[in-house]
Amino acid sequence: MASARRPSSPRLPRGRHALDADAAAPRYRALLHTAAVELVGEHGYNATTVDALAAAAGVSTATLYELFSGKQELVLDAGDAIAQEIGGAARARQLPEGDLRRALAGVLSAVVDAVLQAPDAARLAIVDLVTVGPPGVERRRQLAAELEESLRRAATPDGRTVVSDPALSVLAGGTMAVLDRHLRSGKLRPLRAAALDLAGWGALYETDAPRRAPAPSHPSAGGASAPSPFLLPLPRGRHGLPPAFVRRHQRMRILEAVLAVSAQHGFEATSVRDLIAAAGMSHQTFYQHFESKEDAWSAAFDQAFVELFAAAWYAAAPQHGAEAKVTAAVSACLNHLAAEPQRARLLLIDAPSAGRAASGAIDDAMEAFTRLVTRAAREHSKQSAIVPFALVGGIVSLIAGWVIDDRAAELPDLTPALVEIVFVPLFGSAAARAAAAGLGAPDPESTADERRVLMNAFAKAVVQDGFATTRLSDVAQSAQIGLDVASVLFADELDCATQILDAWAGQLVVIAAGAFLAAANDPPLAAHRALEAAIAHLARTPTVSSMVVTDDPALVPAIAALRDRYISLFFQLIAGQVAAIEQRAPQPLAALGVVLDGIIAVLRRFARQDRIAELPAELGALSLQTLTPFFGADEARRVAGVAAASGRPRR
Repeated sequence: MASARRPSSPRLPRGRHALDADAAAPRYRALLHTAAVELVGEHGYNATTVDALAAAAGVSTATLYELFSGKQELVLDAGDAIAQEIGGAARARQLPEGDLRRALAGVLSAVVDAVLQAPDAARLAIVDLVTVGPPGVERRRQLAAELEESLRRAATPDGRTVVSDPALSVLAGGTMAVLDRHLRSGKLRPLRAAALDLAGWGALYETDAPRRAPAPSHPSAGGASAPSPFLLPLPRGRHGLPPAFVRRHQRMRILEAVLAVSAQHGFEATSVRDLIAAAGMSHQTFYQHFESKEDAWSAAFDQAFVELFAAAWYAAAPQHGAEAKVTAAVSACLNHLAAEPQRARLLLIDAPSAGRAASGAIDDAMEAFTRLVTRAAREHSKQSAIVPFALVGGIVSLIAGWVIDDRAAELPDLTPALVEIVFVPLFGSAAARAAAAGLGAPDPESTADERRVLMNAFAKAVVQDGFATTRLSDVAQSAQIGLDVASVLFADELDCATQILDAWAGQLVVIAAGAFLAAANDPPLAAHRALEAAIAHLARTPTVSSMVVTDDPALVPAIAALRDRYISLFFQLIAGQVAAIEQRAPQPLAALGVVLDGIIAVLRRFARQDRIAELPAELGALSLQTLTPFFGADEARRVAGVAAASGRPRR
């Protein structure tokens, strides 16, 4: 395998002692491979030039172009050679018979040995190759598929495979995620122990009835999301729209353009000019919101991640018991990604290909979901600390493969398999089989749409006419929903109002908690991001936000109960970060209650003036008020400075 060190041997002889072209080509190719490993590893693919590669290899650019069409082909060829050695090591390893764990350990240890033999070269194939773009993403996928085949060989004693196809895919993808993390951090010594832990995890999936991978059910099932209304430009000239609304609309148009253009061309091929054209705005307007393509992409990633995380937590929060929460969260994630294929592509495919521009955001997102699995594992099993991360990484890899294959719309078909995969290490095989067996097809007669329509209409009526004069039957009739359906959905007006507020508060809390966890390495900044996300939610939902600050005596007790419940839920969601907060606020729940009351007071003032959409303009003042009791005035001012330095509000 190629070393990352610059070749110490002298250049190839020239003149009459020079080798003929056929004899020299393999030597030149090897030198260029070594140069690619060194320069891409040190500077990144985008910053590496053909001239630099040729100079590092000690050859002319003309020689480089005789062997390769350009930088991309050279880096891909180097990655292919390295991947062949890693895959060959796994294939060549003699495996013990009669013990699945030892057989899996043989494959994984062979891979780790190959990585440790030349870690800089392995980094090119496993970490950096995806930054080449779609061809690099496909190369890494091929390496994962080759590893999966070697694992399948280990899991097939006597010609009978004893591990399901999805579990093998997740084990291979999880192993790649672990290798990726250790190669990027440079912490390689734990890898040999990690191989044994991963083998022990994989052996848990041994079964007499392995599940096959779901077959494609909808040819060309993938597709674009429905066109976003934010991609429609605002009226020109005088339109009388509030400035805060205009700024938010412009920002959303840019973020939607990132999704649309990135899904079509990928991160590397997308330019600021492409984003401006898709958003229908000037360069000046774009740069009022974002400093660069990377800045806009990062904001789009943050928003897509928070929405996915919120979908998982909102589905899991009302469930009772860890098993029910895990099932609901897995199902919600798959349904959300199926409904948002552009966001799925951004999170799962374009993000890794963005390289160092996205590595921090990806790490934060992975850590947020890993923390959820770690908590469940801590409570219900004794798995190695590496397993939750590998489990999340393997699931991400499996889902990304489906998105690449235009099967995003079919992702819900994976629900039983993924529930089983998550359950096995957490709750055991019996619980996993029972949970997977209990998942049926969605009920086509579901009344979810009617419930949503009726709740929206009822909220508008309450804000307009007051709760005391609003009748559920009248609202149902005006919304063209049968009274029999309305009576099944809600017991009475108070039940409808309570469910509206409960759903709204649940969304608020999980969105805020998701934003917090995405920046959890810096708790003061994470708290600012959580407040930022919460205020954006208030601004997006002015009708229900107005209900929250009502003085109606029938609703006040329900609102007070929800306040206490969701303050507690927020702290449950950010468990593990509370210790840092308690240094400044010994009673964090009480302190958060005081802060929340302050936010509600501001919300009440804006609601009375019909200006809730302008709430994000108050972020700076609210952030100082919120952070000071938790972290102190100095940290609050530091975070304010970080936010001001960005030149824009994050929402």
